[in-house]
Amino acid sequence: MQILQIGKALWSYDYEIAGYTLADGAGTLFSLTPPPHHREGEIILTSDSLVIDGYNYLHIPLEKLEQVYLGFDDIYKRSFVKNYGMFCQPLRLRYKTKEGSNTIYLIVDHKFFSTSNQLWFDTLKQLLADE
Repeated sequence: MQILQIGKALWSYDYEIAGYTLADGAGTLFSLTPPPHHREGEIILTSDSLVIDGYNYLHIPLEKLEQVYLGFDDIYKRSFVKNYGMFCQPLRLRYKTKEGSNTIYLIVDHKFFSTSNQLWFDTLKQLLADE
């Protein structure tokens, strides 16, 4: 198993972000705090899976990925992020589970004016296209 990329992930499930309101994150719009998230950990991309390891552990085989999307939507709104997402867009992954499917939102390698989400998005799309 070859490691392709490693980073620091801020992440949440869709149902957690769905309960988020602008009032919950008013401080994130004006301070140096990161975008909305509920979990943190190291993210590792290999040739066949994506792993997030931290306080919570998540393992997603790439064959289970149904959708990879970069940008805002009805759940993770542009208004939740400083500068309305000029420097930060969430990476949304939907993957199959035994019960159906789950959706997570990721912010990888968050810095004040950047993330690595575009790199991770491009790499995942390329890996999925090669299958």
